Amino acid sequence: MPIIILLLLFTKLSWGYANFIGHGYPSCINCHFNPFGNGQLTDYGRAVSATAISARTFYPKTWDEEKIAYTSGFLFRKPTQKWIRTQVNYRGFTVVSNPGSGSNEQKQWIPMQFDARLAMKFGENDKFIFAADYGKVPLPAVLDEGESDQKYRSRNLYAGYRFNKNFGVYAGLMDKVYGIRVVEHIAFSRELPRIAQNDQTYGVAGHYIFGEWEGGTHLFLGNYNQDASYRMKGGSTMIERNIFGKHRLGASFLASKNDYLKLTSYSVHGRFNLKEGSSLLAEIGQTEKSPDQLSNTTARYGLLQTYIRPFRGLYVLTNIEYLKNDISQKDYILRWGPGLQYFPIQRLELRADIYDTRNFISNTSVRDSWVYLLQTHIWL
Repeated sequence: MPIIILLLLFTKLSWGYANFIGHGYPSCINCHFNPFGNGQLTDYGRAVSATAISARTFYPKTWDEEKIAYTSGFLFRKPTQKWIRTQVNYRGFTVVSNPGSGSNEQKQWIPMQFDARLAMKFGENDKFIFAADYGKVPLPAVLDEGESDQKYRSRNLYAGYRFNKNFGVYAGLMDKVYGIRVVEHIAFSRELPRIAQNDQTYGVAGHYIFGEWEGGTHLFLGNYNQDASYRMKGGSTMIERNIFGKHRLGASFLASKNDYLKLTSYSVHGRFNLKEGSSLLAEIGQTEKSPDQLSNTTARYGLLQTYIRPFRGLYVLTNIEYLKNDISQKDYILRWGPGLQYFPIQRLELRADIYDTRNFISNTSVRDSWVYLLQTHIWL
């Protein structure tokens, strides 16, 4: 589908990317109400997306950065009050499987998200916040066991209180605290620990900053969109440290279980600033699965992602992923591919990705699987 059609017809939310450490923001709390990233942007985050991340292509040449930042608010204007912030999002993409293979080629448009968001903040230095969203989500082709077939749901519904700038507590429905929150929810590093697009959980999370250290601990009770026997209950923790002033190394641990499965994940990761908007992300980890009445297995995953900015607004990505479903076996999977991400103006993101998946199976030859995706995102 031509990029101009995507530009004219479709929309999305833009959330903060872990790659933006390349812009000098190692901590997500600078731009997000959620200190671990994802979710609605703060006023400062909106201004950064307008003046540092998005291109100036469609802004009048007479506008300075202050003027551009001024129009980054909801409905293109500076908020007239400080208590309430709203946002509307739509996100979707075209997926083409086996491109160029004739009758085997499959093309599908998937509306991934259409929701409204609300954030409220009160007290000195906005110590108390409340954040919520609600919207339509796509139904999977095959529902996971225990997953409701509802078409509407919330992915964020929580309240937070910051005792000071270094410590805060958040309670409600949130993403689990674990690893690098890359936007690619199909990444092995998100699928195996179950921290993907719809894996939010109710619980309590603590966030802290201590000198060069930042981290969090999350105790959770599962997602109430699922039947009680399928809800994954447990806890997770993540810790990161600044190195050389602008890079980060970190480690994560997650343990959860329901009536049928026990899951334990652990990983180490790094986020590196390559200057002028460019960055490098890396994560390697393992997930141990203990299904009820079945033998235990341990899977290993790896992620390497480069994020290069040739000029303001445009980013060139390369993803390399590794998956070994059972470390006791020789079989493994490699998935890699390039991508382009373009922010022609604040509120609009266009992205194109190509993925090649290759299965390395003993004594068997399997044809590579190719997929390309065209995404369009707009947020108000």
